[in-house]
Amino acid sequence: MSWQQTEFILKGIYLGLLVFVGIQLREAYWWQDIGLVALCIFGGLVLFVGLAAIRKLREGYRVRGRLPAFILFLLLENPALVYAGVILGLAVGAILVHKGDEEHWQLLATVGGGAVLGYVFWMLVHVRETRVRFWLGLGLAVGLVGGAIAVFHFRPELLPPAQRGMVATLLLLGIPLFYLLTFASLVEESEVEIAAICAALGVGVWILGGQVSENSPNFQTISLAVPLILYFFYTRRVLPGLRVFKHVLRGISYANVGRYRPALISLNRALHLDPRNALAREQLWSVHRQMDLNQVVKDPETLALVNFELCLERVAWLLLHVKPTAEQIAEAHRLLDLVSSQRPAMRPRCEYWAAVAYCHQRQYDQAAEALESVVAAQSSAPDNVHRRAILVEAWHLALLLHPEMNRRVGTPQLAEPGRRMEAIAAVERRLASHPDDGAAKDLKRVLYNDLAEREYLETAGQDKPVEHFDYEYCKTLGQALLADPARWERGAEYLRIAGHGLPNQGPGLHVEIAKAHERAGNFKGVWQNYELAKRAGRAAGPKSLPQEERHLYFAIVKALAEDAVKHDEVENAIENYHLYTEYERAGLETYRKLAELYERRAGQTNSQDDVWAGLRSTEQGLVAYDAADKDLLQRKDRYYASIQPEEVTKRWEDVRKWFDVTYCMTKARKVLDQPSEDLELLDWADHLTQLAQAAQPESMAARVLRARVLRRRGEIEQAVQLFEEVRTNKPEKFPSGEEEEAWFLSCRLLGDLYLHEKPELAVECFQEYRKSPKSGADTMYKLGVAFENLGDRVRAVKCYQNVASYETHPLAPEANDALHRLQQPAP
Repeated sequence: MSWQQTEFILKGIYLGLLVFVGIQLREAYWWQDIGLVALCIFGGLVLFVGLAAIRKLREGYRVRGRLPAFILFLLLENPALVYAGVILGLAVGAILVHKGDEEHWQLLATVGGGAVLGYVFWMLVHVRETRVRFWLGLGLAVGLVGGAIAVFHFRPELLPPAQRGMVATLLLLGIPLFYLLTFASLVEESEVEIAAICAALGVGVWILGGQVSENSPNFQTISLAVPLILYFFYTRRVLPGLRVFKHVLRGISYANVGRYRPALISLNRALHLDPRNALAREQLWSVHRQMDLNQVVKDPETLALVNFELCLERVAWLLLHVKPTAEQIAEAHRLLDLVSSQRPAMRPRCEYWAAVAYCHQRQYDQAAEALESVVAAQSSAPDNVHRRAILVEAWHLALLLHPEMNRRVGTPQLAEPGRRMEAIAAVERRLASHPDDGAAKDLKRVLYNDLAEREYLETAGQDKPVEHFDYEYCKTLGQALLADPARWERGAEYLRIAGHGLPNQGPGLHVEIAKAHERAGNFKGVWQNYELAKRAGRAAGPKSLPQEERHLYFAIVKALAEDAVKHDEVENAIENYHLYTEYERAGLETYRKLAELYERRAGQTNSQDDVWAGLRSTEQGLVAYDAADKDLLQRKDRYYASIQPEEVTKRWEDVRKWFDVTYCMTKARKVLDQPSEDLELLDWADHLTQLAQAAQPESMAARVLRARVLRRRGEIEQAVQLFEEVRTNKPEKFPSGEEEEAWFLSCRLLGDLYLHEKPELAVECFQEYRKSPKSGADTMYKLGVAFENLGDRVRAVKCYQNVASYETHPLAPEANDALHRLQQPAP
C-alpha cells in the first residue's frame, strides 16, 4: 500500500475514532472526557513532532531564531509522524473514555467504517477531471449527511439524543485537526477533504440545530445550507489559491532550513498551478539565489529542478537597469553560463543577453559575435523556439538600440539573402500576440522601409503568399508613395508586393499602378499593368473577387480584348473575349465577336479547332441570349455545313453538351418535307443527317431521315437497306416518341417501296404500320393493292371496302373502282 493511500485511510480512521469517542462520552463528565482526549491528541502530536525535531537537530539543522518556520517545516517534512501523533493520541483517548467491554463492536464498526470511507476518499482523488471530482465530492458529502440523518430518524435507539449532541460537538471540534492532517499530507488538498469536512460540519450542525431549536424544525433544514455554501465557496474560490499557497509555504519552510531540492519541487509545483503567482515566483528566485550554483551542477537531481526560465528572467532584471553594476553583470554572466551549459536549446536567448551584457561592458567585439550568432542562427537551428522567442529583441538591439551593433551586425546581416524577411516574420508573430509591443512596431517600420520586391520574391517565390507578412501595411505604404511624382515607382513596387499576398485585391492594385504610369506618360506600362491585373484576377478566380474588384477585372479584360482587336492581335483578342464571357454582363455581342475572331483565325490557319470554337461561341450566343438572331443563325448554317461527320465522332465527348443534333434533324426534315428536287438541298440534308448519325449512331430517327434522303436521290437499294435495318431492330421499348414515330415511318416507306415488287413484304410492313396512331384509310388502300398484287382477292376486297366506306376520302373513288374490277368474274 502506498503512503498516499495510507494517508486517506488514516483520515477516514480519524473520523471513525471521533464518532467512537463521541459515543463513549459520559453525559455527566463529557467536557472532562473531551479535554482528556484533546490532551492525548496534542500530547501525541507534540511527542512525535518533538522526535522529528530531535532527529533534524542531530542531522545539523539549526533553528536560528526562526522557531515558527522550523515547526512548520517539521509538520510538512514529517507527515507520517504527524499522522502517528494525531491518530495514536486519539486512539489512546478513545481507550481512556471507553465505557466497557460490551461496546467493542462499536469500535470495530466506527474504525472499520472510517477505513472504508478513507479508501473511498483515495479513489475520488484519482478522478482526473476536476468538474467530475467536484460533483462526486459534493455527492459524497450529501450522502454522508443524508445517511446519518436517516440512521437517526429510522433507528433512534442506536444513539440517545444526549449522546448525539456529544458526537456532534466532537465532530465539530475535530475539524481543525482533520485540516491539520490535510495540511501536512504529501498529497495536494482536493475537493475530497473539504467534502469530508463539510459532511462532518453538516452532521454536527444538523444534530445541534435540532437540540437548540426543537420548536423550529425548519432551522435544521436551513442550517444544512451552511456546509453546502461552504463547499461551493471553498472549492471554487479558496481551494485553487490555497493549494498554491501551501506549496509556496512548504517551499519557504524547506528553504529556511536549507532543503533546496524539496523547496524547488514545491515552488515549481506552485508556479505550475498558477504561473502568475508573484509570491511563488519571488520565493523561487530567492531559493535560486541562496543556492551555490557550482554545487548545484554537481547534484543532477537538484539541477533537474532548477528553473532556467527564472534564471533568464533574473538575467533580464539584472541587465535592464539603466546602468547595471559590475556585480550584477558578473552574476548575469554566471547565470547565462549555467543555462547555456545545461540547456543548449536555450543558447540563443543566452547569447542575446550576453550581447546586452557585453554592450554594458563596452566589449563590442564579444557583443557583436554573440548577437550575430542569434541573428544568423549560427548556434541553433533557424526554427529553434528560443531563437524565435528572442529574435525581435535581437534585431531591435542590432538595428535601433546601439549604433555600434547596427554597424557591426544589423546592417551587414540585413544584406544577407532572406534575413530581412525572417526578421519581418519575427516582428509579425510578435505583433500578432502582443499588438502593443512598441519595440516590434519601431522595428517593423525600419524593416519594411527598405524592403525591395526582389528581396521579397527571393523568399516568397511566385506561387503563394508569405506567412507572417503584413500585406495591408505594404499596400498603405505603396498608396502613400504612389501620389509622389518622385517616388511613385517605389510605391508601385510596394503595391506589387501587396498584390502578391492580397489576391482578391490584385486587379485594383495593378490598376492603381497603371494609372500612375499613365500620369507619368508611360503608356506601355499602363497596358502591361492591365495585363498583370488580368492575371491577378484569373489567379484569384473571378468568382472569389469582391463585387467591385470583379467589375474592375472584367472591365480590364474587355479593354484588353478591344485593344487586341484594334491592333489585329487575334490570339490575344480571342483569349480576352473568352475570359470576358465569364462575366454576367458579357452579352450577345461578346459571343458574336468571338465567333468572328475564330472564323478569321480559321481562315488564316485552316484549323478545324477554330471552326468548332466558332460554332460553340455561336451556339452559346443563341442559347443564352437570342435564339432568333439572324447573323448567328447564318453563321450556324455555315459552321454545320463545314464540319465533317468523322470530326463529330472524334470530338463527341468534348462537344456533346452543346452540339445541336435537333437542329441537324429539323433542317433535314424541312428539306425532305418540301416537294423540291433540288440536288443541292438534298446534299445539304444528307450532310445534316450524317452529322446526326455521327452524333447519335443508335438513333432510328437519324437513320430514317438518311434513308429518305437516299430514296429522294434515287439510291433505292441503299435506302431500303437502311429502312430494313431500322424495322428489323425494333426495341422492346422505344426511348422516345420521336424514335417510335421514326420506326413506324420506316415501315410505311418500306411498304411503299415493296408494294409492286415484293407485295408479300409490303403486307408485313403495312400491317405493322397500322399500329401507328397516324395510320388510316391510306394504309388500308395500300394493303388492298398489296393483297391484289398477291392474288388474294378476298382480303383485297375487304381492304377496299374499308376505304370506300369513307365517302369523302380522296381514295374512295379508286377503292370503288378496284371493288368493281375485283367483283367481275375471273376470265
